[in-house]
Amino acid sequence: MNIPNFLTILRVIIAPMVYFAFQYQTPWPLIGLVLFIIGSFTDWLDGLLARKYSEVSGFGQFADPVADKLLSGFGMITIAIMGYSYILPIIGIIIRDIFITSFRFWALYKGKKILPSKLAKAKTGIELLGIVGILGYIVLGGQAEGFWIGSTVFIIVFILAWVTGIDYFWKNRSILSG
Repeated sequence: MNIPNFLTILRVIIAPMVYFAFQYQTPWPLIGLVLFIIGSFTDWLDGLLARKYSEVSGFGQFADPVADKLLSGFGMITIAIMGYSYILPIIGIIIRDIFITSFRFWALYKGKKILPSKLAKAKTGIELLGIVGILGYIVLGGQAEGFWIGSTVFIIVFILAWVTGIDYFWKNRSILSG
């Protein structure tokens, strides 16, 4: 067990806690927001530490993307269930994430590593910042009625997600046939 893997496991534990925290009254939503921010920070930190100290592991390569998708998925589902975004773009993002994560696992099985593109990293950044911003709006008492920013953010993320997803498949199509 190394620090990057511990941070990944921590993110898996935090993910559902975010959802449950927002189901209760003050101070729980604030705690949920703080947990989401901590989880997002560990996403960046575990990768940095794994590369810096050469602690990249098979477990980390498998669990890190799963932990990332769980954290963002629980955040987005929380927002949709509370009425701050339409659910359809979020479902589309989650479906894309399942396809791409599965494809990346298949590539690892075939001995190839698919690295995220700059656009995919931008998508993730927009997604996480959008989730933090919307959860923050909820914590501050913002109303769901008439709130269009959540749906707009996730429609943009949906478009970026599928553009980058198609790009992943196209650039690495030889993995599918080989």
